[in-house]
Amino acid sequence: MSLKAYILINTQIGKTAEVAKRLSEMPEVIRLDVIMGPYDIIAELETENHDTLSYVVMHKLQTLDAIRHTMTCPVVRLNEAV
Repeated sequence: MSLKAYILINTQIGKTAEVAKRLSEMPEVIRLDVIMGPYDIIAELETENHDTLSYVVMHKLQTLDAIRHTMTCPVVRLNEAV
């Protein structure tokens, strides 16, 4: 079973569109929206497991110069039937 997570992303001023474009090219990103508030982008990712998610966040997302901060929110399944 795959792991789904939401990543809240804060970008440098004026770099949101650039970051959104780069994220949209990543196969793990299944949806993204530019939002208003303390974060600039919310991205929905799907990976094989927690290790893969960690790799994507630390080596693909956080290495982009225009990203200032991320918050990773893995989806928790309380009941496998849901």
